[in-house]
This record gives sequence, structure tokens and C-alpha cells, in this order.
Amino acid sequence: MADAPEETVLHGLADTALSDAEAPGPAIKALAHLTGATVVRLSFRAGQTMAEHTARWPILVIGQAGSVAFTVGDQTTTLTPGTAIHVEAEVTHALTATEDSALTLVVLTPHTK
Repeated sequence: MADAPEETVLHGLADTALSDAEAPGPAIKALAHLTGATVVRLSFRAGQTMAEHTARWPILVIGQAGSVAFTVGDQTTTLTPGTAIHVEAEVTHALTATEDSALTLVVLTPHTK
């Protein structure tokens, strides 16, 4: 079996043009499955939401374009380019895009070889 590459380059993290304006939620695309992390792009149109849900693993969500309200409990953080939020596993959270937006979701999976 070949060794995994030492680096992975990802493109399109800030692409907001992928979400269907008629869909209730964002376009979701896995960009890479890496050792210890899965990288996902979430592309929203203004007004699209992700209802309350949890993640099995801790997550890091990074604002790439636009503006998304990210709610954990009674605290809302606005994710804009250059802003990120870390959420522990199994913590309920919800998202609402206030404009066309893109987020990078990094799911912090257990390190396995």
C-alpha cells in the first residue's frame, strides 16, 4: 500500500456559487478525508439554514465568504471571513446564512493509521 501524501492542497473553500437557491439548506461537499480530519465546504444562499444538530466529533468551522449566524445554546457567533468557532462533540448547534456564504468545516476525527 502506498504511503499517504505528506501534504494536501484544497481549493474552492470560499465558493458560494454551489448552493441551490431553492434548497432549504446549504450545498455540502467533502473536499478531503485526511488523517485526523475531514474537510467539508458548506455553501449557503442568503436565508438558508441548518437546523439544530450535533456532530459525532469535535468540529472547527471557519468563515470563508459572506456571513453566517452560528448558534450554540443561547450564544450566537457571526462567522465572517477570518472568524472561526470550535465546538466539542455532541454539542447542539444551528446555522443561518444572512447572505450568500461559504464555510469550511473541519471534522476532527480520531487519528488512525
